[in-house]
Amino acid sequence: MSRFSCVIQEGSTAAASTDLLEQRLQAHHADHFDGEASTVAFMAVPTGYMFTEGKQSSSSVIACAIAHTTTRPEREAYMRGICDLWSEVTGCTDHEIVVSVSEAV
Repeated sequence: MSRFSCVIQEGSTAAASTDLLEQRLQAHHADHFDGEASTVAFMAVPTGYMFTEGKQSSSSVIACAIAHTTTRPEREAYMRGICDLWSEVTGCTDHEIVVSVSEAV
């Protein structure tokens, strides 16, 4: 089974939208991998503990360990879809979203 680990900012739109983000990530994953289930875990970083360029960060980190090997185009489409759904739900830009996919085969 594949796993998402999401690091988000306490008090952010992402923190207020974890249920919807979880549903959207799981649906996206299932669409790409023949209905395969996935798990999603969130860790909210307290205000004042995550910074970008010396200022309070507005970034989210979405790391996914998938149980498949993928081609570069497949991985790019999968990661682009994660960025798109995260932006739709949270209003974040691509500059505030870090996506990492590792193949844990």
